[in-house]
Amino acid sequence: MSTDMIVTVATPTVPRRRSPRGEGDTLRTDLVEAAADLIAEHGEIEAVSLRAVARRAGVSPTAVYRHFDDHVELLRGTVDHCWSTFFDQLSAAYTSSDDPFVAFRAMGDAYVAYALERPGQYRVLFSDKVDLGDGDSPGGLAAFQLLVDAVSRMLADLGDARDPFFVAVQVHTWIHGIVDLCGSHPSMPWPETADLLDGLSTALGLEPAG
Repeated sequence: MSTDMIVTVATPTVPRRRSPRGEGDTLRTDLVEAAADLIAEHGEIEAVSLRAVARRAGVSPTAVYRHFDDHVELLRGTVDHCWSTFFDQLSAAYTSSDDPFVAFRAMGDAYVAYALERPGQYRVLFSDKVDLGDGDSPGGLAAFQLLVDAVSRMLADLGDARDPFFVAVQVHTWIHGIVDLCGSHPSMPWPETADLLDGLSTALGLEPAG
């Protein structure tokens, strides 16, 4: 990505106190969270310049270089952070119930909530806006595997011989379509997302028998 496209966003912040010895990881986390906030606010990776992140975190640009060698490494850390947050939400939903159908629905709610509450971060995760040359993100693969596992549990409960991977792809494309439409055109009178998720489960035969 060309650094000529990087936009520095002027956001006033209060200077950050120097981290105590041994707490450098805290600053690193603050920096990637500041970068993630900028992505969420502006909906584009170009908003994440080193100076903008430093300003948001309340530190000098020099402090950023103590944790990231360059702008690309900062972006990579930020994308990893977004994937981690997304995975944690899905994982919490997945383990929220022993009933596979209840857990699956909780995952759908968590997915939609993440996408609509953090549209900038979601756009970065599920678009080609960020190309860091690393191929598929481990975080993205882990999140999708969680969906495959959730579908596997439901199909096993139903005695359904369908391929869990194929059904998981169907689920993901369906949910992605829901949040993409609702997020891109929020003024449209869309049905409630809960009703749309119910329709997904019914159409794909992912409801408890009986």
